[in-house]
Amino acid sequence: MSPRKRRGDLDRAAVFEAILGDLGQAAPEAPTAGGAGIRLDDIVFPERQPRHFIDPVALANLTASVREHGVLEPVLVRRVDAGYELIAGERRARAAREAGLSHVPAIVLELDDREALEISIMENLQREDLNAVEETEAVLQLLEVSLGLDRGGALALLNECVQEGRGRAPQARFSVEQKRVALDLFERLGRFTPASFLANRVPILGFPDELLEAVRQGRLDFTKAQALARLDDPADRRRLLEEAARERLSLSQIRRRITEARADRKVDRRLDDEVLDRLHAARRLLQRRSLVRLPEERLVRVGTLLDELLELLAEP
Repeated sequence: MSPRKRRGDLDRAAVFEAILGDLGQAAPEAPTAGGAGIRLDDIVFPERQPRHFIDPVALANLTASVREHGVLEPVLVRRVDAGYELIAGERRARAAREAGLSHVPAIVLELDDREALEISIMENLQREDLNAVEETEAVLQLLEVSLGLDRGGALALLNECVQEGRGRAPQARFSVEQKRVALDLFERLGRFTPASFLANRVPILGFPDELLEAVRQGRLDFTKAQALARLDDPADRRRLLEEAARERLSLSQIRRRITEARADRKVDRRLDDEVLDRLHAARRLLQRRSLVRLPEERLVRVGTLLDELLELLAEP
């Protein structure tokens, strides 16, 4: 079955051809005899996976599709002592199990540990539903396994590539071949340059844990998480995170509330949390779209209370 193309991204067939070509003898085997695929009970999931979160709603939808149509695209596996280790297609395998299937179509590859992880990462990077945190971690993992470097080394190599691209004198820490491999990888992915990756994506991994988890779970876009990460006060950050996720706030709304939160902290540190919470709630309700829905008698009452509040605040 031919892999499908994704608009605006690489042809997945070309990606696998490029990877498998680099691996030399790692040619795919035919699926098991009879075309039934391999037993799901024989498949083990690797400990090191690019994907850390699977949306339960999306998985339920895929399971429903598998019940009706079966698994249309084979998973990728390799032989191990325990049976087969999954390389790509975790959601399909899980959906097949949930749907009650005993077998799944599969392509069996002969790969070592590094090759298996490289293909797993690359395959995941071609999918639309990988969130920004997982995507960033996957690119760094791909650099690490392709170059044989640890995380610090991979970041240092990228920084050296960026500096040389800006006309700085080359350094001797990394070889020309290592830099070529890194640059070719970014060109193959076609999503960002080493400079934009270092500036806009790597800092994500330093976000507070609650923001990382919110992005992984799809509750918050990473651009909104970037804005919230600039809040120094943990209580304000957690409160605004919950408001942003619950009320589906836009980026501009989040920035406005961040400004308000900072102003509140500066204006009066003596206010306790209960008063601040009521203040934030009142500020959100005192908007034109909320007031116009009130009956006339309640609107008059709001006006009276506002007059009293203004008088109280004006008193010395």
